[in-house]
Formats: sequence, C-alpha cells, structure tokens
Amino acid sequence: KVKHMMQILPPFMAQIVKFGVIVGLRPTEIVQSVELINDAKAFPEYYDAENMMLYHFKFKQFVRTTKIAYVSFVTPEMIDMVKGPTSMQPLTYSQIRNACCSKGITCDMRFCRKIFATWLYRSGISEATINMLQGRCPPSILHQHYLASADNSLRRDVLAAVEKLREKIMAVDD
Repeated sequence: KVKHMMQILPPFMAQIVKFGVIVGLRPTEIVQSVELINDAKAFPEYYDAENMMLYHFKFKQFVRTTKIAYVSFVTPEMIDMVKGPTSMQPLTYSQIRNACCSKGITCDMRFCRKIFATWLYRSGISEATINMLQGRCPPSILHQHYLASADNSLRRDVLAAVEKLREKIMAVDD
C-alpha cells in the first residue's frame, strides 16, 4: 500500500511518505516535522546535526497530553529528502490524502509507522526503544533510560537500521 502511494503521488509528496517510513511518526506528525524542517527559523532549534536528532518536544505542535514523540534520529541525507523549495507552501496530511484519492487509492500513512516499527524490531532494536521513538513512552521513563544514556549506542543502532530502511525505500522508484 505504501509503495503504491509512493509511486502515484507527486514527487515531493512521495518523499514525505518515504520520510514517514524512516521516522515512524503519526501521519500528522510527519507533515508537521517536514514543515519544521522547511522553516528556516525553526530548523536550527529543531535539528541537532551533531546528535542527528529531531527535537519534537521543543515545538507545541508535538506536545499532546499523552503519547508524545520526543525525538527522532535522522541523518542529514534523510533531512534532505524533504527539503522543499523555500517558496513552497506547507503541505497538509489532507492534501496528501486528497492526492491519493484523486488517483483512485486510499491514503493510509499509518502504514509508514508500522513499517518503521517492524523494520526496527527485525533489526534487533528493542520494543522499548521503538515505543520511545514512536511516542509511547512516559517522560519519566524517557529521561531515566534514554536521554541520560552515557554512550551513543542507541542512536548508532537506530540510525544503522533506519539507513538500511531508507536505502530500501529509495529503491521503490526503480
């Protein structure tokens, strides 16, 4: 289903779907993330190039009463996937859904999230880490077990798995 969506959508929308697969966010969060990446003022605060992390928690559109996605690990190449022209208006999830509908298929970007979780799990990433990256982890657990980590193994392992996933989905166009 996701592969079909990528093939029929206009190129930039297809890139957003691919980005969704490699970050594992909820559909509206994917679009919000792309909007922040393309916001010249917000981007420096949103993306930490040294740690290769998107800091969702710093922006109110990601703050919910429950199930908050705090961070995502992404490489500069993954960021470049969704860098749009500076004159471009931000896209909405509704616009992506409507573009799919106009081509005769339903759009369900929740599958992106499922692909991400399944891929990481099959790559040996723990369920707890996947839950944390997808925003199913309470703040006390997040701080105690993940953000206070002394080494970079979590980031390294997740980025290695996600990079392989990125390579695989980039081949969808071929």
